[in-house]
Amino acid sequence: MTVNMTMSLPDEVAAFVKAKGNASAYTARILRREMLAEELERSAQVRAEAGITTLSAEPAESEEDTLERWARVAGR
Repeated sequence: MTVNMTMSLPDEVAAFVKAKGNASAYTARILRREMLAEELERSAQVRAEAGITTLSAEPAESEEDTLERWARVAGR
């Protein structure tokens, strides 16, 4: 399901997003990353409070690979 939204963006931001081709897909991808990052931060706080230490990334792993790996772990 999708929801149609209207947003007001500064000119340079709007131009940047429009240049990506499919503005909706690009924006959704970026927002999903932010959602996952926030979820991972909350999870890290809970783990830290419980005394559990973990690595946020595998050695030489890109940010995108890390986010995809954590999304698989989270069942997304």
